[in-house]
Amino acid sequence: MKKIFLILLLLFSVVACELEDAQRAYNNGEYIKSVSLTLSYFEKHPNKVEKIKPNVKNEIMEKFSNIVNRYKTEAGSSDLREKQDGYEGLYGIYVLFDTYSQSSNFTDFLSKYDGDELLSEIYKIIDKRIESRNLESKDFGDIISTLDKYYGNIINYTKNLNKIKNVSKSKILKYESVLKKISQVKADKFIEYANTKEKVGEYRDAQKLNEAAQKVYGKYERNYKNVYTKAIELKEKADYQEANELYQSALVKISYARTKKDYREAIYTFRKAQKIVPNFRDTESKIKEYFGEAYVKYHIFGCNDTKVYSYLNDYLSGIGVLTNSSEAEVKINCRVTDNYQVFTYPSQIRNLSEVKNIINNDAQIVRKEFKFQESITKSVEKLNLSYEIELFGLVNKSYSSSSNKQHEINSLQYLGDVPSDYLNKDKIEKLWGESEMRKKAYENSSLYNDLKNIAKELERL
Repeated sequence: MKKIFLILLLLFSVVACELEDAQRAYNNGEYIKSVSLTLSYFEKHPNKVEKIKPNVKNEIMEKFSNIVNRYKTEAGSSDLREKQDGYEGLYGIYVLFDTYSQSSNFTDFLSKYDGDELLSEIYKIIDKRIESRNLESKDFGDIISTLDKYYGNIINYTKNLNKIKNVSKSKILKYESVLKKISQVKADKFIEYANTKEKVGEYRDAQKLNEAAQKVYGKYERNYKNVYTKAIELKEKADYQEANELYQSALVKISYARTKKDYREAIYTFRKAQKIVPNFRDTESKIKEYFGEAYVKYHIFGCNDTKVYSYLNDYLSGIGVLTNSSEAEVKINCRVTDNYQVFTYPSQIRNLSEVKNIINNDAQIVRKEFKFQESITKSVEKLNLSYEIELFGLVNKSYSSSSNKQHEINSLQYLGDVPSDYLNKDKIEKLWGESEMRKKAYENSSLYNDLKNIAKELERL
């Protein structure tokens, strides 16, 4: 008996929780969610409908009526956005009432409203909103985001049917058909704007809008109204159009070029065209023709075996070409000296003695004196760095700096007959080493800023 009582108490708690969630959603203005939670509960517990108290049933009916009237009022608004919200709310309620069989116990909504008529009104409102936005003049991104927004709610309300358990097969088929129709209407809008964009030669926008249509309706018909094929054809046209615009832009830049930087920008634009359409027109020959005008020929000497040499090459790779001394327009002489040293000082040793209880070979506890040593060893590594970089030719300038880096470690070790409680107290520190010290010394110096400044000097040519 006690077990049955606990089960009933648990069920009552679940019931109370579900209806409380519905009430909370209603209070928060989430009306569709409130209706869904309420109907879901009674659908799972149909026997509760007959046992429900009249005042509770009347309260549910009143709330349903309030929700319907709220959306009905919005649907009568002169503001198109509010009007669409109202009709979408009515459609969302229609889907729920039509799907949950227990809804007839609380409302006669289905006898007053028709789902197809509600969708028809929503389509008309969307058309008016689209017309007011003058979408023809917008790019494909704005058009896609606008249509996604306008059709989003009715698609989601229709899709939400999949979340409802134990839905009849006839309802599933019905709303799959409805979703297909909504998707078709939306896809047709994309196609309409794609055709408009194609007529005025905006091929990239036309391509993207056809792809959007295929994404929306492709699962029903892969090449609906030829959108899949059309998107491929338009991509080729759009790629050629975009590459040609870049090509023409590069030619204009060359005609006005006065500096190496101007020529580099032209070559960069030619290469952008090549990324879209490989080997577009004579871009490759144009790049070769103006390459010498665009990139600074430089030669580095004096520091070939140092990191500075590779750093210089990295910084100048985008604006210059490494060459021999006779062809160089800018010669770079760099002198780098660094001296790495390690100093290890005599260990400081302290003799220690402690008496501890131990267990001997006879399993007896005995006293033992441990004599051991504490050793502290100090090591210091130092690196002194200095460099000087001189530029000759088209640029005459010099840069220099120095940096000193020091790293000290202190290692602690216990040696000899060490008690067990000292075994894990060793603290062995490691030196950074020459490579890491050199890296840190470079970072402490003004080298990287100087390299940036050198690159800027060459970039101005």
